[in-house]
Amino acid sequence: MIVLAVVCGAAAVFIGVLALAGAKSPAVPARLNRLERNGPGDRGELLAEPFAARVGMPVAQRLRNLVTRLLPGSWVSGIEYRLMLAGEPLSVHAMLTVQVVAVAAGVFVVFVAVTGGGGAPRVAATLVAGAVLGVMPLYWLRIRVAARKRALLKALPDAVDLIVTTVEAGLGLDAALSEVGHETEGPLGEELRLTVRETTLGRSRRDALTRLIERTDVPELKTFVQAVIQAEQTGIPVGQVLRTQAAQIRLKKRQRAEAEAQRAPVKMVVVLALLVLPAMLLMVIGPAGIRMTEQF
Repeated sequence: MIVLAVVCGAAAVFIGVLALAGAKSPAVPARLNRLERNGPGDRGELLAEPFAARVGMPVAQRLRNLVTRLLPGSWVSGIEYRLMLAGEPLSVHAMLTVQVVAVAAGVFVVFVAVTGGGGAPRVAATLVAGAVLGVMPLYWLRIRVAARKRALLKALPDAVDLIVTTVEAGLGLDAALSEVGHETEGPLGEELRLTVRETTLGRSRRDALTRLIERTDVPELKTFVQAVIQAEQTGIPVGQVLRTQAAQIRLKKRQRAEAEAQRAPVKMVVVLALLVLPAMLLMVIGPAGIRMTEQF
């Protein structure tokens, strides 16, 4: 019970810190707009700004830059890459701030538990809560990455079929990607629209598709994009390649569904053993137990 209470408190602290880190100050865009129109403001205008905009934001920015320089570069790059895979729900600095605050809070909880004394269960509960609080931001980010990949994988077969249909109807590949991107909802539609936008701004189609692979990290989408790139390089008709890839993606989707169906009985056994069977035993043996207690 103590562990549950401490973990719930740690989760509440993390959610609050995450909300504060993800919030955007409305004063910063206003200051930027005023600087673009009139140049730097005078002392009176600067002093009229809220204290958080004048002092808090610059200090927080410097602290975040300092923490970023002190952390290992490979670890920061890994966080940045996972944020990209998650759809960038937070900036890198905001995520690092949340992680540092969570680790500091976990250390503080452990320190209070060790110095405050108490029994062994209380110390163990606070140690577990401190560890959970320290790893909670990374676990949250991992959940976001997995959820986004599942959404991409779920929308991919229908999107590929639409691309095949539009290409065979006479549209070019860029126009087909743009049309499907606007018709598809969710992360896949956003990624397709971003790819088309990069191509429109001057990036080559190959580079734009390669960046699409880097931003998603989905094996089926990677295979599809690589097949399209090879078809353009070798001169193979794109429509034929798209039709073959659509069939393969549909086959992999069917195989995943069959694998999930084969794992369903195992999951049902766990539910039956933990929930259904105890209730059935209670219903069957309960009346007999009550009668026995009344007789003896």
